[in-house]
Amino acid sequence: MSSSSLDEKEKQWRLNDTEVAPGATKQYESIVAGPTAGDEKDLEVDIEKRSTRGELSRLQSTQSGVSDFSDDTSTTKSASKKKPWHKKLNPLKWRKPIPVPETRQVSREYQASFLSRLSFQWMAPLMDVGYQRPLEHNDIWSVNPDRSADVLAAKLKASFQRRLDEGGKRPLLGALFDTFKWEFIIGGLCQLLASVVQAIAPFVLRYLINFALKAYIAQHSNQPAPPIGEGIGLVIGITAMQCTQSLATNHFMYRGMMVGGQSRAVLIAVIFDKAMKLSGRARAGGAAILEAPPPDIKPGSEEEKKWYQKLLKKKQKKAAAPVGAKGVEGDGQGWGNGRIINLMSTDTYRIDTASGFFHMIWTSPVAIIVTIILLLVNLGYSALPGLGLLIIVMPLLGRAVRTLFRRRVAINKLTDQRVGLTQEILQAVRFVKYFAWETSFLERVDGIRKKEIHGVQYLLGIRNAVLAIGMSMPVFASMLSFITYSLTDHGLNPAPIFSSLALFNSLRLPLNFLPLVIGQVIDAKASVTRIQEFLMAEEAQEDVDWDYENKDAVVLKDADFTWERTTTQDNDEATLGGPGKKPSNDKAQKKEDKAQKKKDKTQEKKDKRASTLTQATAVTSSSSETPKEEEHPFEIKDLNLTIGRKELVAVIGGVGSGKSSFLAALAGDMRKTHGDVMIGASRAFCPQYAWIQNTTVKENIVFGREYKRTWYNKVIDACALRPDLEMLPNGDQTEIGERGITVSGGQKQRLNIARAIYFDADIVLMDDPLSAVDAHVGRHIMDNAICGLLKDKCRILATHQLHVLSRCDRIIWVDEGRIQAVDTFNNLMANNAGFQKLMMTTSSEEKEDDQEHANEDEIEGEKKSARKKKKKSAALMQVEERSVKSVSWGVWLAYIRAGGGIWVGPLVVGLLILSQGANITTSLWLSWWTSNKWKYSEGTYIGAYAALGFSQALFMFAFSIAVSVFGTEAGRVMLHRAINRVLRAPMSFFDTTPLGRITNRFSKDIDVMDNTLTDAIRMYFMTLAMIISVFILIIAYYYYFAIALGPLFLIFAFSAAYYRSSAREVKRHESVLRSHVFARFSEAIMGMPTIRAYRLQDQFSQSVRRAIDDMDSAYYLTFANQRWLSVRLDVVGILLVFTTGILVVTSRFSVNPSIAGLVLSYILTIVQMIQFTVRQLAEVENNMNATERIHFYGTELEEEAPLHYGEVRKTWPEHGEIVFNQVEMRYRDGLPLVLKGLDMHVAAGERIGVVGRTGAGKSSIMSTLFRLVELSGGSITIDGVDISTIGLHDLRSKLAIIPQDPTLFKGTIRSNLDPFNEHSDLELWTALRQADLVSNEQSMDDHSSRMHLDAIVEDEGLNFSLGQRQLMALARALVRGSQIIVCDEATSSVDFETDQKIQKTIVDGFKGKTLLCIAHRLKTIIGYDRICVMDAGTIAELDTPINLYDAGGIFKGMCDRSGIRREDFFQQ
Repeated sequence: MSSSSLDEKEKQWRLNDTEVAPGATKQYESIVAGPTAGDEKDLEVDIEKRSTRGELSRLQSTQSGVSDFSDDTSTTKSASKKKPWHKKLNPLKWRKPIPVPETRQVSREYQASFLSRLSFQWMAPLMDVGYQRPLEHNDIWSVNPDRSADVLAAKLKASFQRRLDEGGKRPLLGALFDTFKWEFIIGGLCQLLASVVQAIAPFVLRYLINFALKAYIAQHSNQPAPPIGEGIGLVIGITAMQCTQSLATNHFMYRGMMVGGQSRAVLIAVIFDKAMKLSGRARAGGAAILEAPPPDIKPGSEEEKKWYQKLLKKKQKKAAAPVGAKGVEGDGQGWGNGRIINLMSTDTYRIDTASGFFHMIWTSPVAIIVTIILLLVNLGYSALPGLGLLIIVMPLLGRAVRTLFRRRVAINKLTDQRVGLTQEILQAVRFVKYFAWETSFLERVDGIRKKEIHGVQYLLGIRNAVLAIGMSMPVFASMLSFITYSLTDHGLNPAPIFSSLALFNSLRLPLNFLPLVIGQVIDAKASVTRIQEFLMAEEAQEDVDWDYENKDAVVLKDADFTWERTTTQDNDEATLGGPGKKPSNDKAQKKEDKAQKKKDKTQEKKDKRASTLTQATAVTSSSSETPKEEEHPFEIKDLNLTIGRKELVAVIGGVGSGKSSFLAALAGDMRKTHGDVMIGASRAFCPQYAWIQNTTVKENIVFGREYKRTWYNKVIDACALRPDLEMLPNGDQTEIGERGITVSGGQKQRLNIARAIYFDADIVLMDDPLSAVDAHVGRHIMDNAICGLLKDKCRILATHQLHVLSRCDRIIWVDEGRIQAVDTFNNLMANNAGFQKLMMTTSSEEKEDDQEHANEDEIEGEKKSARKKKKKSAALMQVEERSVKSVSWGVWLAYIRAGGGIWVGPLVVGLLILSQGANITTSLWLSWWTSNKWKYSEGTYIGAYAALGFSQALFMFAFSIAVSVFGTEAGRVMLHRAINRVLRAPMSFFDTTPLGRITNRFSKDIDVMDNTLTDAIRMYFMTLAMIISVFILIIAYYYYFAIALGPLFLIFAFSAAYYRSSAREVKRHESVLRSHVFARFSEAIMGMPTIRAYRLQDQFSQSVRRAIDDMDSAYYLTFANQRWLSVRLDVVGILLVFTTGILVVTSRFSVNPSIAGLVLSYILTIVQMIQFTVRQLAEVENNMNATERIHFYGTELEEEAPLHYGEVRKTWPEHGEIVFNQVEMRYRDGLPLVLKGLDMHVAAGERIGVVGRTGAGKSSIMSTLFRLVELSGGSITIDGVDISTIGLHDLRSKLAIIPQDPTLFKGTIRSNLDPFNEHSDLELWTALRQADLVSNEQSMDDHSSRMHLDAIVEDEGLNFSLGQRQLMALARALVRGSQIIVCDEATSSVDFETDQKIQKTIVDGFKGKTLLCIAHRLKTIIGYDRICVMDAGTIAELDTPINLYDAGGIFKGMCDRSGIRREDFFQQ
């Protein structure tokens, strides 16, 4: 499995986990932030107060506080609106709603009495509140202290350790058993009791029917009837057995689910703790060195090295042989972040589901054996043919189910592909729009979707057949037995016949459940093994001596460090692609790798962190043809250094020289292989690629230390964060989105620096912290932070920036992992030729650097901040529309229509009626046969009975096939509509809707529609039809039953509504809280290097456990409220049985006993179905929500202008002349204008550079040209055609853009350059050559280099460096060959040399075409025809570069800042 699929997996678990629907999050969380008074008025006032104070609780999601609160008030308001009359009839709603409690109470289970626990009465208060008003977070009781993650984790760890020391076979399983021993055993005993009772109850029926038979015969032959007491006694007996069974089953399920939920919680906690300690070698999949060297060998000495080498040799021999069970061998997979997160999401979930029904594995067989014995007692040897049939067919069905599993895996691949593609399209939606590629991508999605739906329909077809056979198996079995029974000269006596019918029916459950449970348990066993392997993986050794007394801060003696090998190496897979493969990364990797990318381009193949699985398909590099050649991971050698306590040391070196590695070694991220390291103080680490948590800005800076106000403010000012905070909607209380998506690159980097400074450690390691910020901000930070607040600390700074070096005490010059020189700046400049040369190359880049990032980082323009503020608040108002009430009929109608038209509804209902009719008729026929009602011959009865049985199976199959085929068809149609609509939505939709929410709809919701919804509908309607038909049957013979049915039905309907109102809310809270656990967990896993460097593992472990307990507080309640409902509904069911029994006894004279037998055997099977129906209804509702959300996207979103509209001549645009006439533009209604009356005439073939500070409206020009945003006024004409009068596709397909962030799609280089296959390979190859991606010598068929047309492109193009990706974007524009090219800061992330190549290509490749270039580096555009200086949405200056320079305006100032002199203009 490749790591990109792991990556998919990771996306998927976020999406597929049943609960992580970012959807239902927004509304209820906010109340956490503080107490709310019960009164409406207070609530609003309170909210006013709170939102101005802006204090958000950490439980909130990325939305701003204000929007949440305002949203909330509206809910509360709506609750108190006038109620319609029929709502007023409900006496339970007459009371005033209970106010939300100030604090959370402990779960009432903790102190509940035995009886309350037995009947789940302790749940009642919560259900009550939930019925009155929607539950808030504070209503949900905090977790029962006996079940908190801390307590359980301590137990589990102790037990696991003990079992490991004893050397048991399966330490983890044992430890889990030790932890949950009693609950587990009680659950098992309950289930055993329930199974036995369930088997015996139908047998007792026999005596009751016999009693009725005796009475009936006595009545008709005038003999004395048996006393009525006997009958009533039997009825009471049966009722008592039902009660026992109900309680036992409920407690078995509760205990099972609780054990599951708790083991999930405790395993997540333990996995997290382990992940924090995992060694780099284990992460990379190296074999853990399990034995330690003998004690006499000194650590770090030569002997130790030799000892380890010997051990490795042994290990390699062992690895060549099949891996033994002993010890964990490096299977080469390693424990990358993706895999760890997978363990936490998928594997713990499997264990959770399996433990729910685990006991069925042994109790079902017991129940089956008891039933078989009773059948033999009842029918004698006639039972054997029926049982034989069951015994032969059931395993076959089991086999069929196994094949379904394999099919499912294949479908999952397609689903992954579709979700991956959708995700890619959405991530790059702006890009797709720029290039007018929507239709091509839609076709690709539809293609995959077609295959997927086809697979799903096929799968559901097989599954429905299996189910239809499985469900009608008891019918066939009983048919065989009864036919045998009647043919072997037994008169058909109703007593044994109907009690046997009930027995056969009771076999249905265990037989259907068994294969399912076995499957779950097998999965879970694999998961336990995987988790156990992980828990036994090698832990990181702290190989640093901490000596706080030492006079120096850092001392290194002969120290060597290494990164871990890439994952294939310890594994025989190395032959697949050879060691030269570039490991593909998973998400977290990206962070670290982006850091490495810039510096370690050359080292790229080696200097990867313990990167996860290597992809077999990855492109092999030329070295890999000789698999013998092992590639070594990057190493740093022979470090001898002491760094004083107050020194400022710079680490410099070329790209890939090992600067970052040097810092990583000090931060404890690399493994020491030799020598000594002493660190004499606490350390803080500021990695190159900032790791930002999803909490408030303040939390990110304080990072677990106590909050000191004055120090905090100093830090904020030193890091130039003050203006940013003023711009954010809630200042430093603003929540930052996950992975820091709501802040710009420069802000992230500054937060990163602020965190390192605030931590107040005595050693601060900073990895190129100034690269992502503007030059003047960099200077500010240098002056006020690095040389200001930190002046008395030891500072080690890796840097590219020249002006920093002269201020450092010493400079460490690193090259190829070795220290070349350590000296002061002046000495190096004077005496070291290599250093001088380095300085020369840096200086030319340095000038560029000043101008370099004039992009999103610095918010100087007030206007920008005003716009941002507005934009922010607007963006945050987009709270997801979410369903509080049940799904509207309109959605059902749309669903049926999408399935194939209105006629589908009646067809399905008709099939349902037919199948249920056949079912009832079959049994009725049996009763007529036993009483010989029609006086037919035996043969006729048998034939008709068999025919009815088959027709029943057939209709049932037809019904389920119809449901699943129409359902999946509806899914296909609705998804197609939704994706179409989303891709056609204007950009403003994507600006205000988090990506996760959209992808969630297209993965999770569609998954629900494909796989769960049809099942839920089918089960619900089938059981409902069954119940109704049985009631009709009973009333037909015992009309008094109708009287009992009325009140019972009311109780039933009421309890269902009562349950659903609170269950829905608890579930919703659970989803919200679960996504917190997931977010918290994966975030911390990704930030592991940072957390370890700061040594804050415990604090994060605590926060994860808090999140787990929070989730479980709701999760456990979902189990309890299901059981609460079950117990209550079982009472209704038992009353039904009791009523029926009494009716049979009292009308024993008038009704034929064979009918009595039929009715009784049915009512027993019905009891279980009743509660199932209620739960199924809730399930159907939840799943229909998915349909509702997809339907919303398919019908309600606003759309852009049409793709094709009006006639456009084929050759347009011939020249590329653009006229902007009084152009005005705002991003959305209600926002201020961004372009204010822009007038510009671009001649055909002219090259214009656009400059201006951030927020001046440079990029807005592009948006208007491509009509990503429609104009508010004015017009743009290209070659005489007003662009607002033509279709978007016609317009966009004629322009080319080289965007700021080069986006690549998964596929090949060919598919990226030309997704529609419109160009020949030669054209594509020429473009690659022009863009300098391939050398002139390389031929097109030469596949040895990494660059060829069929080279694989991974997700987001991560197997290419940023510079290569930018060049590919350039090639893409070249292939396009359009007359107008727009270039948006296209060279912002390439080094100087590449930049010059690009500029040259732009000059040569786009000769005679109109070029608009938004520039970063002034140097690149000073040779253009004209330069347009933007300021605050208007053109400030527009003229040739030299004239502007001489005029001495804004442009001149910019040139001076970038060190461009007048003579530079003539060199070009």
